[in-house]
Amino acid sequence: MNQDFGPRFIRVTDPPYRAAGDGKTCDRAAIQRAIDDAAASGGGTVALTAGKTFLSGGIILKSGVELFFEDGAVLYQSPDPEDYVKPDGDGYAPYRPSPGHNYSETIKWSHWWYKNYPLIFAPEGSHDFAVRGRGTIRMMDAEDPAEIIKICPVGFYRCSRFEIADVHITNYHSYAMMPFTSNHQDIRVTGCTMMTGDDSVYIFSSCRDPRKSEWWSSDEPQPSLRIEIDHNDLRSNHCKAFGMILWGLNCEDPEKVEVRDVYVHDNHFETMGVWLYNPYTDRAGYPPVTGVRFENNVIDGIEANFFETQISDMNHYRSTPYLLNGGFEQGRCFWAMTEGAGVCREESGDGPFGWIDCGGKRRALWQGLFMESGREYLFKAEVRGMGGKAASVPCPRERQLPHRPRER
Repeated sequence: MNQDFGPRFIRVTDPPYRAAGDGKTCDRAAIQRAIDDAAASGGGTVALTAGKTFLSGGIILKSGVELFFEDGAVLYQSPDPEDYVKPDGDGYAPYRPSPGHNYSETIKWSHWWYKNYPLIFAPEGSHDFAVRGRGTIRMMDAEDPAEIIKICPVGFYRCSRFEIADVHITNYHSYAMMPFTSNHQDIRVTGCTMMTGDDSVYIFSSCRDPRKSEWWSSDEPQPSLRIEIDHNDLRSNHCKAFGMILWGLNCEDPEKVEVRDVYVHDNHFETMGVWLYNPYTDRAGYPPVTGVRFENNVIDGIEANFFETQISDMNHYRSTPYLLNGGFEQGRCFWAMTEGAGVCREESGDGPFGWIDCGGKRRALWQGLFMESGREYLFKAEVRGMGGKAASVPCPRERQLPHRPRER
């Protein structure tokens, strides 16, 4: 977006706001007053002062306002539930966010961050706002996980023309950003470095999700259109670094939950996959996904379910010049050398496509390239051993193509 928010500049430690910035005094009211004043004057930049730590509960962003972190500024989530507010018309009302992990024993994945308002929140209809700068959003510490108020650091619903840039988010116990049903058109995720305990970046298609709350809902679904994911380094120690959650089948009109025109390029993904199983419906299948283009990505591991998704018009995914997975010497490859570890084989396949003899132990060579049926293929490989002898063991011809490749 790179929007210019105009000449109005407010530093929250300056009069009349006088935020303490000592990490102990709750500065929520001072920060909120500065945001409200900037919005009332037609927009502007509200700056968190360099080197200061601002303890705060929920902050409500406004249209036309940039929340800017000066060098080393920290916004630190308050552990006191009395420090939180929620939108109430043109003003605010106090509310108490709930601690703990799940709020329901009957709804799967009913985490409290779906119910609690985000720390930095833009209400429905907000537009032309930003959270930028060179500081940190740090979520609360607690020795007992049951005492942690688990909220999203930055979240909003049905908003447009926004930018989140350069800010470091740490110690969070939920997703770092939740732009729910926020006009998912012309969205770009670029230049991010992430190490997460859940999915790092995913495209979400949903309808009538029972986890809805006061601040978001998928009862009126939106398609996800024209999304670009580029120049990111995404890692996850538990789930997917990049993927799609395709849970829109409760919508009678598939076009309203379609994922379309996705361009993914120049990234490193530790893992990639999709969530196909929707626990909130009895319907089988998933919404349409069309116009997906991959180029020049390094992907360490791809889950087989990614290729089970009926993605139509997939471009530049059929050969390694566009899907770069390194080589054996880099420790990552599309050809997996451990039997059973093949990421792209058909579940109905009857075995590997070849073997490598390593010190008397046979290692499976699982095929990971796109091939069309009815054509002859010649595969060449340069095999280099790390000392000692290495020998290739050819397979019988009938084992080279044990089944008809599925069109993808």
